[in-house]
Formats: sequence, C-alpha cells, structure tokens
Amino acid sequence: MDTPFTCANDRYRTDTRQGYPHGAGHARGSVLPAPLVTRHDTGDTLWLEYVTGAAGTMYWLMWYDTTGRPRVTYSAVMDHPNLCIMLRALGHGHALPPPPAP
Repeated sequence: MDTPFTCANDRYRTDTRQGYPHGAGHARGSVLPAPLVTRHDTGDTLWLEYVTGAAGTMYWLMWYDTTGRPRVTYSAVMDHPNLCIMLRALGHGHALPPPPAP
C-alpha cells in the first residue's frame, strides 16, 4: 500500500474503513486515538490497527516512521481475546475496544 500509515502483505492489510486516523489528515485504521509508543529519537510510532483479510475482527501492531512508511518486514495478527491480554500486560487495559459484534 502506498498510503501513509497503512500496511499490507500477501494476506492482510490495515482496515481503513474503521477506527481513528493516524494523526491529522492520515488514514484511519487505528484502534486507539494515539500511538502506543513514540520514539523520541526517531519520531517512529507504534500503532494498534484493525486488520482486514481475516475472518472476524483482527488486529496487529505496526511501527511507522515519521512519513508513515511501515518499519517492520513481518507482521502477526491477533484476535480480540489475545488483544485484551496484550493491552493489559502493556498497561493499556483502560483502552480496550469493545468486543466485535457476533
């Protein structure tokens, strides 16, 4: 994908139909209104994103540089129960999205 703050591979891609934008004027797809982490030395940001291409609602973590280009070469998707485990472990349990509709 050539759109800043989106990523795609052979099977999955950022789901820009839902979620928050990745900052003013950027593509939607973020589960949270802000990045989980911002590196102060590079400006790189870590986003929790909705993913399309899988059965049901899935998520992934994606690092982007300041121009919105992905910084990772591999990705892994997770479902809602695993997302909850991860967010609680990272201290972001307050930011849990509601479970997807059945």
